[in-house]
This record gives sequence, C-alpha cells and structure tokens, in this order.
Amino acid sequence: MIKSYSLIILTCLFLLASCQKNSDVFVPDTGQQLDSAWVTNIQANAQVVQLSNKISGIFTSERVSVAADATIRTNTGFTIEIPKGALLLSGTEYADSVRVEFVFVQRKGDFIRFGVPTISNQYPLESGGAFFIRFLTTPNSTMLTVNPAKRIYIKYVDEMAKQGMNLFYTTNFPSPASTINWLTTNDASTVNLWSTSTTPIQKGYVVATARTGWLSVDKHFETGLATTDVKVVMPDLFSNANTAVFMVFKSVRSVVQMNGNNTMRAFSFTNIPVNYEVKFVAISKVADSYYLGVKDEKITANHSTFIRPELSSLEKIQQFLFSL
Repeated sequence: MIKSYSLIILTCLFLLASCQKNSDVFVPDTGQQLDSAWVTNIQANAQVVQLSNKISGIFTSERVSVAADATIRTNTGFTIEIPKGALLLSGTEYADSVRVEFVFVQRKGDFIRFGVPTISNQYPLESGGAFFIRFLTTPNSTMLTVNPAKRIYIKYVDEMAKQGMNLFYTTNFPSPASTINWLTTNDASTVNLWSTSTTPIQKGYVVATARTGWLSVDKHFETGLATTDVKVVMPDLFSNANTAVFMVFKSVRSVVQMNGNNTMRAFSFTNIPVNYEVKFVAISKVADSYYLGVKDEKITANHSTFIRPELSSLEKIQQFLFSL
C-alpha cells in the first residue's frame, strides 16, 4: 500500500513539473488569426501592423503665434525656431496662430517604436537623430509650407555629434507594410555643428531647411568597408506578417529593419559592414500573445543566425525598447 501511495505521489509530481515546464508555451485559440504564413505584401490588418501601432510613440503638439519670430523649446534641448514670414499658406505669408506637431527620435529603441530605421536604398546609415515636424493653421488644420527664402531652424544636443552629416528626408510615412527609405535632400538644407564654450560643454546639430515631415541627420558608413548579407531564421510560428526583426548596432547609432523574404522564409538585409557588434531584436504579435527575441552577435561574412523568441508582453517589449 505504501508503494502504491508513493507511485501516485511521484506521478502527480511528474505531471505538475511537466505543466510548469510548458507554462510559457503558446497554445493558440483555433478561432484566432496567427498570420504565421509568409506573404508578399503585408496587409493593413496584419498582426505586425497591429504590433507597430501598439508600440508607436506619441507626437507633441504646441500652439504658437508666428506674427513675430517664434521658438519652441523642449526640456531635452530640442528647439524649433520659426522666423517671421517663414510659413506660407497657399504661397502667401501666414502670420497667425499655428499648431506645430513634432517629435524627436534619438534613442535606438525609438527608431523602432516610431518606425524610422536608418536605411537608405538598402544601405545602413549612421544617424545623428531624426525628427518629424509639420505646421497647421488653427482651427482649420490646413497644412502650411516653409518659405525657402526664410527656412526654419532645428537645434538639438548630441554628445556624439560628428562632421560630415547630411539632411535626409522620406516620402513614405513609416509603416511595417512600407519600410521607410531615407533620401538625401539635395537642396539648400544645411546641417552644422554647434558647441558651447562654457562648462558643462555641450554640442549638437543645427539644421536649416524649408522641408517638413520626417527628416533625419545621417551619413553613410565609411566607404571601403567589407560588407555582407545577413539572414535571420525563426521557428515556423513566426513570419513577416506577425514579426519585425531589427539589427541594432552597438558602437554607432544605427538601426536596420530586416526585410521579410517570403521565398526564403527568413529575414534578410544586404550591405551590412562586417566586424560590427550588433543586437538582433525580434518582436512579434501572434494572436493575443507577444514575443521578444534578443541575440548579441558580431557580423561575419555571409552571416546567418537563428532566433527563438520567448513569450513576453507588450509592456515588457516597451520597457526593452526604452532601454536600448
């Protein structure tokens, strides 16, 4: 009898241990859409688009009068200077109240949250920061343009500020369905360095431009570096319809979103310089569950790696992105 009781107890303990071991295994509801199939075109209702919307950051909105020179300054030192006569409504000087919508992106995790990775024509960029800005009339919310003869000035702090930066713009709004592509402005826009002469010493960039929308202060990686293709393979549950994968460079401010290749069933990117330390970041939304995969590696020739994301939560993914 004692042996029988012992066998029952051991069996119960084994079953309990098995349940605990598999407690983080995702068991899908058969009525939920998993989006685990690889697709050629990502639809607006795809899980990865829903995830992007949930992690996206918040834009700031301020109202100012532009009847005279106007300045907006945040507590981080991000400054927008609007000279009198710089804003136009249908080609005519506008001198009334305006609503300024803007955001400044400089932390690596924010490049992911706002969907603005540092990519230009399938080449990675080193970034000094990106920002979005637009001017609207009040109360009608009509878009205003900037007078090229006046321009606006954006100034901000960057302790890693470097020479040789240029202004880039994009014509496609950030979206998982349409990866952003930064293009050089090739106009009268300028990017200059500034620094203080008193302690504490600060430095950064000042941008003069007549452009609005998403803009970025960037430069290409050094020429002559050996480059390679990089591929990330994941378990069958994950696809480009429910997952986004990024390469976050450790020594420079550069974040590359990898392309979902439905033919290879993998995420890939080309023209990546070798010998750089990177952090691969995979974020996924599968039905109502969230996954996070992180892997540190050094880029080598024909680099290929496997990432197995772990069950996470939206809050934990947000916290991780804030920590990058």
